[in-house]
Amino acid sequence: MRGRAEIVFELQDPEIVLSALEPELDDDLHRGKVEIRARDNGMELIVEGEDVVSLRAALNTWLRLVRICVEMVEI
Repeated sequence: MRGRAEIVFELQDPEIVLSALEPELDDDLHRGKVEIRARDNGMELIVEGEDVVSLRAALNTWLRLVRICVEMVEI
């Protein structure tokens, strides 16, 4: 069973966060697919997993990465 999650973050400077996260998209170790896009009011994170376990693992990783980037921008 495949899983998919779409999360929208409201950010003041989405381009800064996107540029920090883009290198992580090249990681081929995951069993899924990740997309990040700028939006008018922030950023959209789309995560797909081959199964629920891989979706949960990818979400944990990417939510943590986004949180760290946002915290660094705010400093």
